[in-house]
Amino acid sequence: MSTPQENIYEYNQKTTPEAVAPSGGGGHASSTVVSSAGGSVHRGVEQQPAMRSIAISHIPHRVLHFEPALKRESPGRIQPLSEFGRAPSNESTINNSLEFPKEQLYPNSHNTSSSDDVNLTPADRRWAVDHAVLQTRPDDYPLERTSRVIHGTKAEIISSRIAKCLQSRSIEAKFSKTENNVAECRNTDFCKFYIRLYLEKEGGDGGVLVEVQRLCGDCVSFMHDYRAVLDASEGKEVVKTVEKSIYWLLPLSEMSFMKDVPPLSKEEEVQPVNMTAELLASNQSDSNMLGMENLVSLTDSLQTVKPTAILSAKRILYPDHHDNKPFNMHNYVMSLVIFGNESEEKSFFEGTAMEEHDMRLRNLAICSVANSLALLAKEGCLSQTIDPCKDWYKDVLIPRLVQDLSTAGEHPHDACYACRCLSSLATTCERLADKMKIVGGLYALKSAEEVGQTEFGGIPLDEDSTF
Repeated sequence: MSTPQENIYEYNQKTTPEAVAPSGGGGHASSTVVSSAGGSVHRGVEQQPAMRSIAISHIPHRVLHFEPALKRESPGRIQPLSEFGRAPSNESTINNSLEFPKEQLYPNSHNTSSSDDVNLTPADRRWAVDHAVLQTRPDDYPLERTSRVIHGTKAEIISSRIAKCLQSRSIEAKFSKTENNVAECRNTDFCKFYIRLYLEKEGGDGGVLVEVQRLCGDCVSFMHDYRAVLDASEGKEVVKTVEKSIYWLLPLSEMSFMKDVPPLSKEEEVQPVNMTAELLASNQSDSNMLGMENLVSLTDSLQTVKPTAILSAKRILYPDHHDNKPFNMHNYVMSLVIFGNESEEKSFFEGTAMEEHDMRLRNLAICSVANSLALLAKEGCLSQTIDPCKDWYKDVLIPRLVQDLSTAGEHPHDACYACRCLSSLATTCERLADKMKIVGGLYALKSAEEVGQTEFGGIPLDEDSTF
Protein backbone atom coordinates (compact mmCIF):
# COMPACT_ATOMS: atom_id res chain seq x y z
CA MET A 1 0.00 0.00 0.00
CA SER A 2 1.41 3.31 -1.04
CA THR A 3 1.71 6.20 1.31
CA PRO A 4 -0.14 9.52 0.78
CA GLN A 5 3.18 11.10 -0.15
CA GLU A 6 3.64 8.50 -2.89
CA ASN A 7 0.10 8.94 -4.21
CA ILE A 8 0.84 12.56 -4.96
CA TYR A 9 3.42 11.58 -7.60
CA GLU A 10 1.77 8.32 -8.77
CA TYR A 11 0.65 8.35 -12.38
CA ASN A 12 -1.29 5.90 -14.48
CA GLN A 13 0.83 3.38 -16.32
CA LYS A 14 -0.40 4.74 -19.62
CA THR A 15 0.85 8.20 -18.80
CA THR A 16 3.98 9.14 -20.70
CA PRO A 17 6.32 12.07 -20.17
CA GLU A 18 5.29 13.41 -23.56
CA ALA A 19 1.62 13.40 -22.59
CA VAL A 20 2.06 15.30 -19.36
CA ALA A 21 4.96 17.57 -20.22
CA PRO A 22 3.87 21.18 -20.49
CA SER A 23 3.63 22.48 -24.02
CA GLY A 24 4.96 25.94 -23.17
CA GLY A 25 8.18 27.11 -21.64
CA GLY A 26 6.56 28.12 -18.37
CA GLY A 27 7.80 25.05 -16.43
CA HIS A 28 9.68 21.76 -16.77
CA ALA A 29 9.05 18.07 -16.04
CA SER A 30 11.49 15.71 -14.35
CA SER A 31 11.36 11.91 -14.22
CA THR A 32 10.95 10.28 -10.82
CA VAL A 33 10.59 6.65 -9.60
CA VAL A 34 7.83 5.70 -7.18
CA SER A 35 6.69 2.34 -5.82
CA SER A 36 3.18 1.03 -6.21
CA ALA A 37 1.16 -1.31 -3.99
CA GLY A 38 2.23 -4.42 -5.93
CA GLY A 39 5.88 -3.71 -5.42
CA SER A 40 6.49 -2.92 -9.05
CA VAL A 41 8.21 0.23 -10.01
CA HIS A 42 6.54 2.78 -12.30
CA ARG A 43 8.29 5.72 -13.83
CA GLY A 44 6.22 8.84 -13.50
CA VAL A 45 6.75 12.49 -14.24
CA GLU A 46 6.98 15.07 -11.52
CA GLN A 47 5.74 18.50 -12.64
CA GLN A 48 7.43 21.58 -11.26
CA PRO A 49 5.50 24.81 -10.64
CA ALA A 50 5.09 26.87 -13.79
CA MET A 51 5.67 30.62 -13.78
CA ARG A 52 2.61 32.52 -15.00
CA SER A 53 4.46 35.18 -16.96
CA ILE A 54 1.40 36.54 -18.77
CA ALA A 55 0.12 38.45 -15.75
CA ILE A 56 3.34 40.37 -15.29
CA SER A 57 4.42 40.80 -18.89
CA HIS A 58 5.68 44.25 -19.85
CA ILE A 59 3.46 46.41 -22.04
CA PRO A 60 5.76 48.30 -24.40
CA HIS A 61 3.44 51.26 -25.09
CA ARG A 62 0.37 52.48 -23.32
CA VAL A 63 -1.75 55.16 -24.97
CA LEU A 64 -3.65 57.50 -22.66
CA HIS A 65 -6.31 58.82 -25.02
CA PHE A 66 -9.54 59.63 -23.25
CA GLU A 67 -11.39 62.05 -25.48
CA PRO A 68 -12.62 61.56 -29.05
CA ALA A 69 -10.24 62.49 -31.85
CA LEU A 70 -9.87 66.25 -32.12
CA LYS A 71 -10.88 68.03 -35.29
CA ARG A 72 -7.50 69.16 -36.54
CA GLU A 73 -8.66 70.49 -39.90
CA SER A 74 -9.27 74.15 -40.55
CA PRO A 75 -12.52 75.25 -38.88
CA GLY A 76 -13.47 76.88 -42.18
CA ARG A 77 -16.37 79.20 -42.82
CA ILE A 78 -19.50 78.48 -40.78
CA GLN A 79 -22.88 80.14 -40.85
CA PRO A 80 -23.68 82.79 -38.23
CA LEU A 81 -25.12 81.23 -35.11
CA SER A 82 -28.89 80.93 -35.33
CA GLU A 83 -29.65 82.58 -32.01
CA PHE A 84 -27.84 85.72 -33.12
CA GLY A 85 -29.58 86.14 -36.47
CA ARG A 86 -27.89 86.72 -39.84
CA ALA A 87 -25.88 89.71 -40.94
CA PRO A 88 -27.08 91.81 -43.89
CA SER A 89 -25.19 91.38 -47.13
CA ASN A 90 -24.23 95.03 -47.34
CA GLU A 91 -22.27 95.88 -44.23
CA SER A 92 -22.05 99.53 -45.21
CA THR A 93 -25.60 99.97 -43.93
CA ILE A 94 -24.59 99.12 -40.36
CA ASN A 95 -25.76 101.69 -37.85
CA ASN A 96 -26.65 101.90 -34.22
CA SER A 97 -30.31 101.17 -34.92
CA LEU A 98 -29.46 97.73 -36.32
CA GLU A 99 -30.38 95.63 -33.31
CA PHE A 100 -32.36 92.43 -33.07
CA PRO A 101 -35.11 91.91 -30.50
CA LYS A 102 -33.78 90.35 -27.33
CA GLU A 103 -36.28 87.48 -27.52
CA GLN A 104 -34.95 86.56 -30.98
CA LEU A 105 -31.34 86.67 -29.86
CA TYR A 106 -31.72 84.78 -26.59
CA PRO A 107 -34.92 82.73 -26.58
CA ASN A 108 -33.72 80.52 -23.72
CA SER A 109 -31.69 83.02 -21.76
CA HIS A 110 -32.42 83.50 -18.07
CA ASN A 111 -30.89 86.98 -18.17
CA THR A 112 -32.26 90.14 -19.79
CA SER A 113 -30.86 93.45 -20.86
CA SER A 114 -32.89 95.43 -18.37
CA SER A 115 -32.67 95.11 -14.63
CA ASP A 116 -36.35 96.02 -14.38
CA ASP A 117 -37.38 92.77 -16.06
CA VAL A 118 -35.64 90.40 -13.70
CA ASN A 119 -35.01 90.14 -9.99
CA LEU A 120 -31.29 89.55 -9.71
CA THR A 121 -30.13 87.49 -6.76
CA PRO A 122 -27.36 89.34 -4.92
CA ALA A 123 -24.11 87.47 -4.50
CA ASP A 124 -24.58 87.14 -0.74
CA ARG A 125 -28.06 85.58 -1.13
CA ARG A 126 -27.31 82.86 -3.65
CA TRP A 127 -26.64 80.27 -0.95
CA ALA A 128 -29.29 80.09 1.74
CA VAL A 129 -28.71 77.39 4.37
CA ASP A 130 -31.38 76.91 7.02
CA HIS A 131 -29.70 76.59 10.41
CA ALA A 132 -32.72 74.78 11.88
CA VAL A 133 -32.39 71.78 9.54
CA LEU A 134 -28.59 71.62 9.51
CA GLN A 135 -27.31 68.10 10.10
CA THR A 136 -24.28 66.95 12.06
CA ARG A 137 -21.28 65.63 10.19
CA PRO A 138 -21.20 61.83 9.66
CA ASP A 139 -18.27 59.86 11.05
CA ASP A 140 -17.69 57.80 7.90
CA TYR A 141 -14.40 59.51 7.05
CA PRO A 142 -11.91 61.72 8.89
CA LEU A 143 -12.46 65.44 9.13
CA GLU A 144 -10.47 67.49 6.65
CA ARG A 145 -7.78 69.73 8.09
CA THR A 146 -9.13 72.48 5.85
CA SER A 147 -12.08 73.10 8.16
CA ARG A 148 -13.11 75.54 10.86
CA VAL A 149 -15.81 75.80 13.53
CA ILE A 150 -17.72 79.09 13.72
CA HIS A 151 -19.42 79.82 17.05
CA GLY A 152 -22.19 82.28 17.72
CA THR A 153 -23.24 82.73 14.08
CA LYS A 154 -26.17 81.19 12.24
CA ALA A 155 -25.67 79.10 9.12
CA GLU A 156 -27.66 81.60 7.03
CA ILE A 157 -25.10 84.34 7.72
CA ILE A 158 -22.13 82.04 7.19
CA SER A 159 -23.40 80.77 3.83
CA SER A 160 -24.08 84.36 2.76
CA ARG A 161 -20.51 85.37 3.60
CA ILE A 162 -19.09 82.41 1.70
CA ALA A 163 -21.22 83.08 -1.39
CA LYS A 164 -20.05 86.68 -1.49
CA CYS A 165 -16.43 85.56 -1.13
CA LEU A 166 -16.81 83.09 -4.01
CA GLN A 167 -18.23 85.82 -6.25
CA SER A 168 -15.46 88.28 -5.45
CA ARG A 169 -12.74 85.70 -6.14
CA SER A 170 -14.32 84.61 -9.46
CA ILE A 171 -14.97 81.07 -8.24
CA GLU A 172 -17.68 79.22 -10.13
CA ALA A 173 -20.12 77.68 -7.65
CA LYS A 174 -23.07 75.32 -7.98
CA PHE A 175 -25.29 74.80 -4.98
CA SER A 176 -26.96 71.44 -4.47
CA LYS A 177 -30.74 71.37 -4.77
CA THR A 178 -31.13 68.21 -2.70
CA GLU A 179 -28.53 69.05 -0.04
CA ASN A 180 -28.59 72.75 0.67
CA ASN A 181 -25.47 72.55 2.82
CA VAL A 182 -23.19 71.62 -0.12
CA ALA A 183 -21.52 73.90 -2.68
CA GLU A 184 -19.46 72.57 -5.60
CA CYS A 185 -16.78 75.06 -6.64
CA ARG A 186 -14.22 75.49 -9.41
CA ASN A 187 -11.69 78.31 -9.38
CA THR A 188 -9.95 80.01 -12.29
CA ASP A 189 -7.19 77.37 -12.26
CA PHE A 190 -9.82 74.60 -12.65
CA CYS A 191 -9.24 73.36 -9.12
CA LYS A 192 -12.44 71.69 -7.90
CA PHE A 193 -13.48 71.59 -4.27
CA TYR A 194 -16.58 71.17 -2.10
CA ILE A 195 -17.78 73.39 0.72
CA ARG A 196 -20.03 71.74 3.31
CA LEU A 197 -21.74 73.16 6.38
CA TYR A 198 -22.54 70.97 9.39
CA LEU A 199 -23.89 71.44 12.88
CA GLU A 200 -21.09 71.09 15.41
CA LYS A 201 -21.63 68.11 17.73
CA GLU A 202 -19.59 69.31 20.67
CA GLY A 203 -20.82 72.25 22.67
CA GLY A 204 -24.34 73.48 23.15
CA ASP A 205 -24.05 76.83 21.38
CA GLY A 206 -24.97 75.38 17.98
CA GLY A 207 -21.66 76.13 16.27
CA VAL A 208 -21.33 75.60 12.51
CA LEU A 209 -18.58 73.43 11.05
CA VAL A 210 -17.29 74.68 7.67
CA GLU A 211 -15.40 71.98 5.77
CA VAL A 212 -13.59 72.60 2.47
CA GLN A 213 -12.54 69.47 0.57
CA ARG A 214 -10.35 69.51 -2.54
CA LEU A 215 -11.29 67.06 -5.28
CA CYS A 216 -8.68 67.77 -7.95
CA GLY A 217 -6.45 70.53 -9.20
CA ASP A 218 -3.50 72.61 -8.09
CA CYS A 219 -3.01 72.42 -4.32
CA VAL A 220 -1.35 75.85 -4.13
CA SER A 221 -4.28 77.49 -5.88
CA PHE A 222 -6.62 75.63 -3.54
CA MET A 223 -4.66 76.83 -0.51
CA HIS A 224 -5.26 80.50 -1.36
CA ASP A 225 -8.98 79.98 -1.93
CA TYR A 226 -9.79 77.79 1.05
CA ARG A 227 -8.08 80.21 3.42
CA ALA A 228 -10.12 83.07 1.98
CA VAL A 229 -13.34 81.04 2.30
CA LEU A 230 -12.70 80.11 5.93
CA ASP A 231 -11.73 83.69 6.83
CA ALA A 232 -14.87 85.00 5.14
CA SER A 233 -17.02 82.49 7.04
CA GLU A 234 -15.78 84.06 10.29
CA GLY A 235 -16.64 87.53 9.07
CA LYS A 236 -13.05 88.61 8.45
CA GLU A 237 -12.43 91.02 5.61
CA VAL A 238 -10.85 89.22 2.67
CA VAL A 239 -8.61 91.55 0.69
CA LYS A 240 -8.99 90.91 -3.02
CA THR A 241 -5.51 90.94 -4.51
CA VAL A 242 -4.07 89.72 -7.75
CA GLU A 243 -1.61 87.07 -6.65
CA LYS A 244 1.37 86.86 -8.97
CA SER A 245 4.81 85.50 -8.51
CA ILE A 246 7.40 88.08 -7.54
CA TYR A 247 9.37 87.00 -10.59
CA TRP A 248 6.54 88.01 -12.94
CA LEU A 249 6.15 91.65 -11.95
CA LEU A 250 8.05 92.63 -15.11
CA PRO A 251 8.34 91.03 -18.53
CA LEU A 252 11.19 88.57 -18.57
CA SER A 253 13.07 90.53 -21.23
CA GLU A 254 13.06 93.69 -19.05
CA MET A 255 14.55 92.12 -15.91
CA SER A 256 18.00 93.29 -14.86
CA PHE A 257 19.70 89.90 -15.05
CA MET A 258 18.73 89.58 -18.72
CA LYS A 259 21.23 92.33 -19.61
CA ASP A 260 24.11 89.95 -18.89
CA VAL A 261 22.54 87.05 -20.77
CA PRO A 262 23.70 86.69 -24.38
CA PRO A 263 20.92 87.07 -26.93
CA LEU A 264 19.15 83.91 -27.95
CA SER A 265 19.73 82.48 -31.37
CA LYS A 266 16.91 81.96 -33.82
CA GLU A 267 16.91 78.23 -33.11
CA GLU A 268 16.68 78.79 -29.36
CA GLU A 269 13.70 81.11 -29.82
CA VAL A 270 11.87 78.61 -32.01
CA GLN A 271 12.72 75.43 -30.07
CA PRO A 272 10.17 75.78 -27.20
CA VAL A 273 7.39 76.50 -29.69
CA ASN A 274 8.27 73.44 -31.76
CA MET A 275 8.40 71.26 -28.64
CA THR A 276 4.93 72.48 -27.70
CA ALA A 277 3.69 71.70 -31.20
CA GLU A 278 4.95 68.12 -30.81
CA LEU A 279 2.96 67.76 -27.59
CA LEU A 280 -0.17 69.07 -29.29
CA ALA A 281 0.33 66.70 -32.23
CA SER A 282 0.53 63.68 -29.92
CA ASN A 283 -2.37 61.23 -29.72
CA GLN A 284 -2.05 61.10 -25.93
CA SER A 285 -4.43 63.21 -23.89
CA ASP A 286 -1.98 64.05 -21.14
CA SER A 287 0.50 65.32 -23.73
CA ASN A 288 -2.18 67.52 -25.29
CA MET A 289 -2.98 69.03 -21.91
CA LEU A 290 0.68 69.69 -21.16
CA GLY A 291 1.09 71.26 -24.59
CA MET A 292 -1.83 73.63 -24.06
CA GLU A 293 -0.50 74.65 -20.65
CA ASN A 294 2.87 75.38 -22.24
CA LEU A 295 1.20 77.37 -25.00
CA VAL A 296 -0.54 79.62 -22.49
CA SER A 297 2.83 80.36 -20.88
CA LEU A 298 4.54 80.88 -24.24
CA THR A 299 2.01 83.54 -25.25
CA ASP A 300 2.54 85.48 -22.02
CA SER A 301 5.43 87.94 -22.25
CA LEU A 302 5.72 87.90 -18.45
CA GLN A 303 6.71 84.23 -18.52
CA THR A 304 8.81 83.97 -21.67
CA VAL A 305 11.06 86.11 -23.82
CA LYS A 306 9.26 88.45 -26.18
CA PRO A 307 10.47 86.96 -29.52
CA THR A 308 9.24 83.51 -28.51
CA ALA A 309 5.93 84.93 -27.28
CA ILE A 310 5.37 86.84 -30.53
CA LEU A 311 6.21 83.76 -32.61
CA SER A 312 3.76 81.63 -30.62
CA ALA A 313 1.04 84.27 -31.00
CA LYS A 314 1.52 84.54 -34.75
CA ARG A 315 1.39 80.77 -35.21
CA ILE A 316 -1.91 80.69 -33.32
CA LEU A 317 -3.54 83.60 -35.15
CA TYR A 318 -2.22 83.13 -38.70
CA PRO A 319 -2.87 79.72 -40.32
CA ASP A 320 -0.41 80.19 -43.21
CA HIS A 321 2.59 81.05 -41.03
CA HIS A 322 5.69 79.36 -42.48
CA ASP A 323 6.38 77.55 -39.17
CA ASN A 324 2.90 76.00 -39.26
CA LYS A 325 3.77 73.66 -42.14
CA PRO A 326 4.90 70.68 -40.01
CA PHE A 327 2.00 71.16 -37.59
CA ASN A 328 -0.66 73.84 -38.01
CA MET A 329 -1.01 75.26 -34.53
CA HIS A 330 -3.72 77.67 -35.69
CA ASN A 331 -5.99 74.86 -36.87
CA TYR A 332 -5.50 72.89 -33.67
CA VAL A 333 -6.20 75.74 -31.25
CA MET A 334 -9.05 77.25 -33.24
CA SER A 335 -10.68 73.83 -33.65
CA LEU A 336 -10.82 73.59 -29.87
CA VAL A 337 -12.31 77.07 -29.64
CA ILE A 338 -14.91 76.54 -32.37
CA PHE A 339 -15.79 72.87 -31.88
CA GLY A 340 -14.41 72.12 -28.41
CA ASN A 341 -17.67 71.68 -26.51
CA GLU A 342 -19.79 70.36 -29.38
CA SER A 343 -18.69 66.73 -29.30
CA GLU A 344 -21.31 64.15 -30.27
CA GLU A 345 -20.43 62.17 -27.14
CA LYS A 346 -20.76 65.16 -24.81
CA SER A 347 -23.91 63.84 -23.13
CA PHE A 348 -22.30 60.42 -22.62
CA PHE A 349 -19.30 61.92 -20.80
CA GLU A 350 -21.33 64.44 -18.81
CA GLY A 351 -20.20 64.63 -15.21
CA THR A 352 -17.10 62.50 -15.79
CA ALA A 353 -13.38 63.23 -15.76
CA MET A 354 -13.42 63.14 -19.57
CA GLU A 355 -15.79 66.09 -19.69
CA GLU A 356 -13.60 67.94 -17.20
CA HIS A 357 -10.56 67.23 -19.39
CA ASP A 358 -12.27 68.63 -22.50
CA MET A 359 -13.49 71.72 -20.67
CA ARG A 360 -10.01 72.44 -19.34
CA LEU A 361 -8.44 71.91 -22.76
CA ARG A 362 -10.83 74.35 -24.44
CA ASN A 363 -10.42 76.89 -21.64
CA LEU A 364 -6.66 76.85 -22.16
CA ALA A 365 -7.17 77.25 -25.91
CA ILE A 366 -9.31 80.38 -25.45
CA CYS A 367 -6.78 81.71 -22.95
CA SER A 368 -3.93 81.27 -25.44
CA VAL A 369 -5.94 83.10 -28.10
CA ALA A 370 -6.69 85.94 -25.68
CA ASN A 371 -3.00 86.20 -24.75
CA SER A 372 -1.98 86.19 -28.41
CA LEU A 373 -4.45 88.90 -29.40
CA ALA A 374 -3.47 91.13 -26.48
CA LEU A 375 0.27 90.66 -27.11
CA LEU A 376 0.16 91.46 -30.82
CA ALA A 377 -2.20 94.38 -30.21
CA LYS A 378 0.30 95.79 -27.72
CA GLU A 379 3.13 95.33 -30.23
CA GLY A 380 1.05 97.03 -32.95
CA CYS A 381 1.09 94.11 -35.39
CA LEU A 382 -2.28 92.45 -34.74
CA SER A 383 -4.07 94.01 -37.70
CA GLN A 384 -1.28 93.01 -40.07
CA THR A 385 -1.25 89.44 -38.74
CA ILE A 386 -4.97 88.71 -39.07
CA ASP A 387 -5.61 90.82 -42.20
CA PRO A 388 -5.20 87.91 -44.70
CA CYS A 389 -7.89 85.91 -42.87
CA LYS A 390 -9.97 88.75 -41.45
CA ASP A 391 -13.14 87.39 -43.07
CA TRP A 392 -12.70 84.14 -41.13
CA TYR A 393 -12.38 86.08 -37.88
CA LYS A 394 -15.46 88.12 -38.75
CA ASP A 395 -17.72 85.28 -39.88
CA VAL A 396 -16.51 82.37 -37.70
CA LEU A 397 -14.58 83.34 -34.60
CA ILE A 398 -16.49 86.43 -33.48
CA PRO A 399 -19.95 84.73 -33.49
CA ARG A 400 -18.46 81.87 -31.47
CA LEU A 401 -16.89 84.23 -28.93
CA VAL A 402 -20.13 86.17 -28.59
CA GLN A 403 -21.93 82.91 -27.93
CA ASP A 404 -19.41 82.08 -25.20
CA LEU A 405 -20.00 85.51 -23.69
CA SER A 406 -23.77 84.99 -23.71
CA THR A 407 -23.45 81.69 -21.83
CA ALA A 408 -21.46 83.17 -18.96
CA GLY A 409 -23.87 81.63 -16.48
CA GLU A 410 -22.90 78.10 -17.57
CA HIS A 411 -19.21 78.64 -18.43
CA PRO A 412 -17.95 81.81 -16.73
CA HIS A 413 -14.27 80.97 -17.18
CA ASP A 414 -14.66 80.73 -20.96
CA ALA A 415 -16.72 83.92 -20.97
CA CYS A 416 -13.88 85.84 -19.29
CA TYR A 417 -11.36 84.91 -21.96
CA ALA A 418 -13.91 85.39 -24.74
CA CYS A 419 -14.49 88.90 -23.41
CA ARG A 420 -10.77 89.64 -23.60
CA CYS A 421 -10.59 88.31 -27.16
CA LEU A 422 -13.50 90.50 -28.26
CA SER A 423 -11.93 93.53 -26.60
CA SER A 424 -8.67 93.12 -28.53
CA LEU A 425 -10.44 92.51 -31.84
CA ALA A 426 -12.86 95.42 -31.39
CA THR A 427 -10.06 97.91 -30.79
CA THR A 428 -8.12 96.61 -33.80
CA CYS A 429 -10.69 96.78 -36.59
CA GLU A 430 -13.95 98.70 -36.92
CA ARG A 431 -15.42 96.01 -39.19
CA LEU A 432 -14.93 93.42 -36.47
CA ALA A 433 -16.52 95.71 -33.88
CA ASP A 434 -19.54 96.20 -36.15
CA LYS A 435 -19.83 92.44 -36.58
CA MET A 436 -19.97 92.03 -32.81
CA LYS A 437 -22.96 94.36 -32.66
CA ILE A 438 -24.71 92.54 -35.50
CA VAL A 439 -24.47 89.12 -33.87
CA GLY A 440 -25.76 90.39 -30.53
CA GLY A 441 -22.57 91.34 -28.76
CA LEU A 442 -24.16 94.19 -26.79
CA TYR A 443 -26.89 91.93 -25.42
CA ALA A 444 -24.33 89.23 -24.62
CA LEU A 445 -22.22 91.82 -22.83
CA LYS A 446 -25.15 92.96 -20.73
CA SER A 447 -26.10 89.39 -19.91
CA ALA A 448 -22.54 88.54 -18.88
CA GLU A 449 -22.32 91.70 -16.79
CA GLU A 450 -25.32 90.62 -14.75
CA VAL A 451 -23.76 87.21 -14.21
CA GLY A 452 -20.57 88.91 -13.08
CA GLN A 453 -22.39 91.09 -10.58
CA THR A 454 -24.11 88.14 -8.94
CA GLU A 455 -21.92 85.10 -9.54
CA PHE A 456 -18.53 85.71 -11.13
CA GLY A 457 -16.60 88.83 -10.23
CA GLY A 458 -13.97 88.44 -12.94
CA ILE A 459 -16.32 89.24 -15.81
CA PRO A 460 -16.99 92.95 -15.09
CA LEU A 461 -13.24 93.56 -14.80
CA ASP A 462 -12.84 92.41 -18.40
CA GLU A 463 -15.91 94.19 -19.71
CA ASP A 464 -14.59 97.62 -18.75
CA SER A 465 -12.37 97.56 -21.86
CA THR A 466 -14.76 95.88 -24.29
CA PHE A 467 -16.54 97.72 -27.16
